[in-house]
Amino acid sequence: MPLMMAASQDPTSWVAKLVAGIPNGANLFTASIILAIMVLPYMASVFRELFRSIPAQVREAAFGVGATPFEVTTSVIIPYVRKGMIGVIMLGLGRALGETMAVTFIIGNSHRFPKSLFDSSSTIASTIANEFAESTSDLHTSALVALGLILFLITFTVLAIARWLLSTQRY
Repeated sequence: MPLMMAASQDPTSWVAKLVAGIPNGANLFTASIILAIMVLPYMASVFRELFRSIPAQVREAAFGVGATPFEVTTSVIIPYVRKGMIGVIMLGLGRALGETMAVTFIIGNSHRFPKSLFDSSSTIASTIANEFAESTSDLHTSALVALGLILFLITFTVLAIARWLLSTQRY
């Protein structure tokens, strides 16, 4: 609401364009919030287990040489689990990319490109889920299969980037 009130001051600003429209609940912003709520607990629990896997002696040694908690975190803990952190982030991203039905119910299923956060939209997965059973022509079915191929290529690219990031780590 504060963003929308600020946008009403100057309707030509980028903030006004970002929050234009009626927030009716079925829009891109709501779907993003729901995806974040679905993915963050999963990532947090895996991060917690990752940080618990660090031997206590490693942390205690850093504190023993006089490091502050911030220094221990940035100089010891994060470098120790860097590869695992990349893996957790990629797992969360994969979970968000693969989520179909929750987004399908909330995003509004419009085929127009969204002009603001409160516009209805659709994802590739939600388009396939909504239209595959109702496709009657070969062209429509072929277009949906092509969307599936594009989704596969996006997923493959994300996984390739994750492997590249993991291969460049020293530990």
